[in-house]
Amino acid sequence: MREKEFRNYLINDSNIKSKVKAVNSRVARALRVERELNVDLDNIVKDDKAMYNLLLQIQEKLNDKEYHNAYQNAVRKYYLFVNGKEFPKLNNCR
Repeated sequence: MREKEFRNYLINDSNIKSKVKAVNSRVARALRVERELNVDLDNIVKDDKAMYNLLLQIQEKLNDKEYHNAYQNAVRKYYLFVNGKEFPKLNNCR
């Protein structure tokens, strides 16, 4: 993950109000996904099928629903940062 560039991208995102807390949380969650699931987000976000599978893994292995999909949100923000577009909702990918 390109942590420094991602952090700057989030800081410049006008939709994020709490620049310090929200940015730090998203970066930390994205890093945890990489660490816990042993993936490289740069490789994942290049392939929509891999992205879809990672989001399913996050739901299952990181109990993401309990955290209001915060881990998925962080990965989706990284996808947006790299690809310049949002990843579709899981229901729309099937």
